[in-house]
Amino acid sequence: MFDFIQKLIYSVLAIQEKILRKKLRRNFKPIYSNTTSKRTFGQGASLELSSQTKKNQFKLENNVKTILKKYENNPQKLLAFIRRSGTKVYKIPFANKILAVIGYEEGFVSSAQGLKALYINTVIPVLIGEKMRFSFKIEPMFVLRNLPLDNYCMIQQFHKWYAMKLNLPGFDAEAQNNFQKYLHSSDENIKSLSVEEILGLKEAIARDVEAINFILDFAKSTTGSKNALKKITTGGASV
Repeated sequence: MFDFIQKLIYSVLAIQEKILRKKLRRNFKPIYSNTTSKRTFGQGASLELSSQTKKNQFKLENNVKTILKKYENNPQKLLAFIRRSGTKVYKIPFANKILAVIGYEEGFVSSAQGLKALYINTVIPVLIGEKMRFSFKIEPMFVLRNLPLDNYCMIQQFHKWYAMKLNLPGFDAEAQNNFQKYLHSSDENIKSLSVEEILGLKEAIARDVEAINFILDFAKSTTGSKNALKKITTGGASV
């Protein structure tokens, strides 16, 4: 069952990468870079300089495992760690439904710009008794219902948050906006993106897949893995 789900996830990512590669061939530009990677394109070949990204990915897996062990996989202790690290955590009624209006899911919300950010800046303060913030930009945060947290879902969201803290690519506002918009779109709908936007989208997809794979591996080694799998596979890709 685990192998089937993992193959399915990789198939989805492979389809997305195929679309990105087709778009890339139509829109040649010499260089793409982000905070930890740099990619150079030439005639029929490419060179990717991503040693720092790979180091950060290795660090991500090891550090998350260490933190989970330290805090006994306890969602409340993880949230306390997140707060101490400077990320705000909001617990509001019907958080899942409120976020679903803009295509987000409960949990980690990365940086965003535009109308979605304005929506969050106006709705959340009202629900927690604060003054509305009329801003088209938000910083990364956690938005959750004021209910007991599921360990597996929390760990998956924590993994993505920690990847963002390590500056792994794919968490900038543009990449995350395109991830929301184009994840289930066809090649026709993605044609308007530039090469930089497409490669940013690819990184956003990769971070989501990494978080899913992490929690699948984690579930294998713990009790209740069937319930964990059900929760993961009935949801969609997250941001």
